Amino acid sequence: MRRRCGIAVSLWVAVVVAGGGASAAEAFDVVVYGATPGGIAAAVNAARGGLNVALVQEDDHIGGLTSGGLSNPDFRTFECLGGTWREFMHRVERYYGDTYGEDSQQVIDSVRGAYSEPRVARRVFEEMLAETGRVKTMLRHRLIGAQTEPSGEGRTRLVGATFEALPGDLPLTLNAKVFIDATYEGDLIAAAGVETIVGCESKAAYGESLAFDEPNDWVMAYNFRVCLTSDPENRIAIARPDGYDPGRFDLLRDAITAGRVPSLRNPGPTPAVLKVRQIPNDKADFNDDPNGPISMALKNVNHPWPEGDAQTRHRIFDVYKHHTMSLFWFLGNDPALPESFRGEMRRWGLPKDEFIDSDHWSPALYVREGRRMIGRYVFTERDTQPAKDSRRAPVQTDSIAVADYALNSHGVFSPKPGVILGRHGKSVVPYGIPYGVLVPRSVDGLLAPVPLSASRVGYSALRMEPCWTALGQAAGVAAVVAIEERHEVSDVPVATVQDRLWDLGAMTVYISDLAPVSEIQKPAWDPPGTFPAAIHAWPISSPWFKAAQYFGTRGLFADRIDAGDATAQRAVRTTGQWTTGQWTTAFPNHAVGLEHVIEMDLARQWCERAGVSWAESLAPDGRMTRGEFLKGMFERVRR
Repeated sequence: MRRRCGIAVSLWVAVVVAGGGASAAEAFDVVVYGATPGGIAAAVNAARGGLNVALVQEDDHIGGLTSGGLSNPDFRTFECLGGTWREFMHRVERYYGDTYGEDSQQVIDSVRGAYSEPRVARRVFEEMLAETGRVKTMLRHRLIGAQTEPSGEGRTRLVGATFEALPGDLPLTLNAKVFIDATYEGDLIAAAGVETIVGCESKAAYGESLAFDEPNDWVMAYNFRVCLTSDPENRIAIARPDGYDPGRFDLLRDAITAGRVPSLRNPGPTPAVLKVRQIPNDKADFNDDPNGPISMALKNVNHPWPEGDAQTRHRIFDVYKHHTMSLFWFLGNDPALPESFRGEMRRWGLPKDEFIDSDHWSPALYVREGRRMIGRYVFTERDTQPAKDSRRAPVQTDSIAVADYALNSHGVFSPKPGVILGRHGKSVVPYGIPYGVLVPRSVDGLLAPVPLSASRVGYSALRMEPCWTALGQAAGVAAVVAIEERHEVSDVPVATVQDRLWDLGAMTVYISDLAPVSEIQKPAWDPPGTFPAAIHAWPISSPWFKAAQYFGTRGLFADRIDAGDATAQRAVRTTGQWTTGQWTTAFPNHAVGLEHVIEMDLARQWCERAGVSWAESLAPDGRMTRGEFLKGMFERVRR
């Protein structure tokens, strides 16, 4: 485990020498580094709140993994999704409906907008950014330094970040009131002097069952999420890579020919080489299957990536690309393999209409983890498990997002072939994520929704694009509140942030029978002219949404376990030979039964916990629903 006690270093001298003169400078309200979905969510929400925003990205790519080949996201239930991610899904589905028809196969294959082609995902992200009129997107700008100043009591404040404008232009310094690090690697937090970790803590560090006994420097294996097509008119055949070595796949060849791996692809009941999921327009997302003897992931290769320079990362990128292309060539052409494997693989090729500027190959390696900040709150394994005497996760009163995915690691190290260390999966209950995971301990003016504060085990549950997007939205809204009310983002009133997030359909507590769906709403706090009239906060239908989120986040429903109240939104589709069981029904024991008539005992209990007189709140005719009752309590509390 590499632990860095960051010391902020000003690189002004290096900047002047490298550029041959003084660097240029621009000022913004907010600077976001990393055009990942989390970074886009931060930029869009800050801009919709009236701020001027710079969104800076090292290369030409917008959308991170979501527009880079990861075309079906990881979450467990639809009920955990709200806010900007739901809006993204809504826009994807609408694009397919507008383009191909509401009843088209493309709409069906998008699965409510959760599955998308990379080009469509990027298009949607670009539209969201452009509509604000307040985001300046700056591509091909690589971070080379950060500037801080003392802010009192041993703290510093990040006030500027300097970027090399590729290729070789004068450096550019961006000054801002708030900076947001949305990179997968945590480059900005490291440059700002924030304490970070790379690798795995010991079991003793946080008492986590899935941690190693001793700390180490290993990082979860990466791979590409590859978009391929089976459409002959759009397909570019996989070419034999230079330097192809068939001996690299001896273990896999033996497993296939011996019948231990009978199929090329999953999902399915038998071992396979690849996970393959169909997306619209005869394309598919090809992913690593960690259970195979050799697959798209490589262990023991990517450990230098998080703290590596550009050359190191380019080298590792090329190693993964060569390995993946070699694997595809092997599966389609090795004479020892059954024709069922070779023929199936040869059906697929690179899409002509994807990644046109990078030879139809994704510019985004699947960086599952990089640096992690040591922040005000460290999210750990226990935050995903049921609290004592409850079916729910521990109450997080300062929760600013909800997530629902397993503690999941693809493994970090292979001491010998067939042995993978650090691979795990463990069930969780839906969990809230506290604001403290975004906040550095000693650096002001900075939030980190992607390289956030978590143990390595805890991070394995948070490292999903829907979760990062929810946290990015929270960071953007927090920046608005901080600047409007003149707070440091480290000291922003979280209750105000929560209130605005609920206005946007974002969730801070998981309630399985409270889905944010239906009409579009423009938040009342939005400054005139900054919210695009065309749309587009994710809609909220329930009149009790805000009240239920408010009280649920404060633990009112910790012991409410009516499993039968959960709504079923299982997304199961079967189209020919394709089936996805990726998502499940709403998580049990997390419903509130908002349509049910409120019982006297429950009304009394809720009022006592909320500090409201239950007798004054109960409907005279005894027919008030739980939702109506919560709304009445909410109005009294807010008054």
